[in-house]
Amino acid sequence: MVDNPLIVQAADDRHSACCAKQICTTCGSHVSTYNCNNSLCAARPEAANQDWWIACDNAECKHAYGEGVDQGGVVWVTKL
Repeated sequence: MVDNPLIVQAADDRHSACCAKQICTTCGSHVSTYNCNNSLCAARPEAANQDWWIACDNAECKHAYGEGVDQGGVVWVTKL
């Protein structure tokens, strides 16, 4: 596994404690949730229309880019 560069790029917006028990159903790696503030939007411009962004911490996973989180959640994330 290679760490997702988003972890460093948007470190100020990253939440780890609240999503510590969430994993990616594709690769099994931890996922991180981010506030869609300036540092995240600089790395993911489409996040400007979202409140929250979630991405797999594994840079080699197809979900490493991430996506905006709506009320229904994200289908590729599960709790341990």
